[in-house]
Amino acid sequence: MSQLQINHNEDLKRLRDDGYDLEIKGRYLLVKNVPYVNKNRNILYGILVSELELAGDKVVKPKSHVAMFAGEYPCDKNGAEIAKIRHQSNTQMLDEGLTINHSFSSKPVSGAYKDHHEKMTTYIEILSAQAKSIDPKVKANTFPVIVPSEEDVSVFTYYDTASSRAGIDAVSRK
Repeated sequence: MSQLQINHNEDLKRLRDDGYDLEIKGRYLLVKNVPYVNKNRNILYGILVSELELAGDKVVKPKSHVAMFAGEYPCDKNGAEIAKIRHQSNTQMLDEGLTINHSFSSKPVSGAYKDHHEKMTTYIEILSAQAKSIDPKVKANTFPVIVPSEEDVSVFTYYDTASSRAGIDAVSRK
């Protein structure tokens, strides 16, 4: 994950500063360790995923209100599926090492999310509220240790925005 890319985008920086475990993988923003409840009323942790489009090194406003999720289908504290956010349930590989199982739809009243911070925190709250009702100590903001990667310290690193727009990230990495 590029910390420089996060630092240059206010909404991503706010997510990281709020303590969420972020990763940018190809053209996707991942928030890891999101607590949720499964049908057996167990608290599990999943990965919330959103498409990420760049203009240079800046992130553009989310074009879609849909978020994706890696994990079992989230349920309420009683084990009933949260139907109000259901969009699709099908397992698909988005990128190398990134497979999602479900997608959610929770459109804001305004019609669109103003930034990725608003979008991701809205979905995190929907999912983690049920887990918090079972165990109040559960939280999604874990404040992970941030270790700079080699690409963060090299002056020769630049962002390949063309591959993500064309959807050929996996091919470009070869």
